[in-house]
Amino acid sequence: MQQHFAEVMNRLREQGYRLTVQRQAVLHVLVEADSHPTAEEIHQQLVDEFPMLSLATVYKVIHVLKELGVITEIRVEGATRYDLQVSIHPHLVCVQCHTIIDLSPDLMPTLPEEPLLESGFHPLWQQVVIYGLCPRCQAEEVQT
Repeated sequence: MQQHFAEVMNRLREQGYRLTVQRQAVLHVLVEADSHPTAEEIHQQLVDEFPMLSLATVYKVIHVLKELGVITEIRVEGATRYDLQVSIHPHLVCVQCHTIIDLSPDLMPTLPEEPLLESGFHPLWQQVVIYGLCPRCQAEEVQT
């Protein structure tokens, strides 16, 4: 995880961004997160340590990280969640508890390049999200 943090910090530096304490703190939360946090959750984790950190600053840092292509957005039930895993990989989203599970990048389906070229469409990113019920929610439904 520390290597990933260093790689992103180097990328920020190479693109001319200052390595502010706020950027480092937001990045740390994303690197350490087991879940896919929202901007509000990131802010809540940092506000005690950085009382002057505003939610707007968190959003600005997220915007920069998005522009650099080091985080992706996943929209779940009206909330935008962020994933620092930069390799393209499928997500499983539970429609009941909103848990997001990462699958291996090896499982990512690929489209042949020819139809994309023929269409004239220039893809910027891709994302596979599969909605369903996680094992815990399935077990709860059986018990009720």
